[in-house]
Formats: sequence, structure tokens, C-alpha cells
Amino acid sequence: MSVFPHMQEDFVVVQADMARVGHVMTDQSHMERWTSPAVRFAPLDGWRFDRGARWRLSLPGLGSLLEADYIVFERREGLILWAFDGFWEGFDAWHWRPHGGSGETLIQNRIEYRLKVPGLSLIWPATIGPLMGWDADVQMGRLKQVCEE
Repeated sequence: MSVFPHMQEDFVVVQADMARVGHVMTDQSHMERWTSPAVRFAPLDGWRFDRGARWRLSLPGLGSLLEADYIVFERREGLILWAFDGFWEGFDAWHWRPHGGSGETLIQNRIEYRLKVPGLSLIWPATIGPLMGWDADVQMGRLKQVCEE
């Protein structure tokens, strides 16, 4: 069982091979097309995905209240695992692996987290949590589209 009280997990199957998905997951022009416009996810050390690369997530319009620092905790073929800390702390794992037998790839995004801002856990289930789930579904649709182009 996770030490984090919150978890969100999303999956999508794309008609693209592992190499294509890996490229879409890390190439700046592609990533900027599929990531959520509701958040700003910016590199602090240049556009890098090797272990130790630092990024910052923020929600535009909310100032520094809802910001988190991300670091690539583990990186290997088919995996980017981020550790994050800020208004929330936890792990954000992006996995992709072959699926079926005809060049399909299964992409999984799993976020496990704890909220750290006092009072945020009271409003989260009725506000930000459901919005985050909806936004993740839409983002996975964009990711599928970009991978299959």
C-alpha cells in the first residue's frame, strides 16, 4: 500500500511504437502540444529528462501558492519517474510499453501524492481533484493524437 493518501491513474493505447512514444514524451515541440494548458511545466536546467533534471509545475493565475518542484527520480526506456514537492509531494510515473502485437503501445500515468497546503485537503475532493481527473483524461487524448500523427 502506498504511503500517499491520493492516487490518480490513467491509461491510453496508441497506434505507435515505443520509439515514437518516447520521442513524443520528451521532445519539446511534441510535449508542449499534449501537456495540459491548465498547468505550466517548465524546465529549470534546460529541456532534459536524465536523472536529476529539475522542473517546476505551477498553475497560472494562482501565484506561488500551488507550485511544486519536480526532479527526474528515475529514467530508463519506457519510464520517466518524477518526484515532486511543493503544495503537494509524491511521485508522477509515466510508463509506456508494447501492447498487443501490431505496433501498439500502452501509456500509463500514475500520480501518488499528499497535499501539503493546510485546508487544501478539505476542498480538493469537490473541486481540484475532479478537475484534475477530467484534465488528465483530455491530456491523454491529446497524447494519443500526437503519438499517432
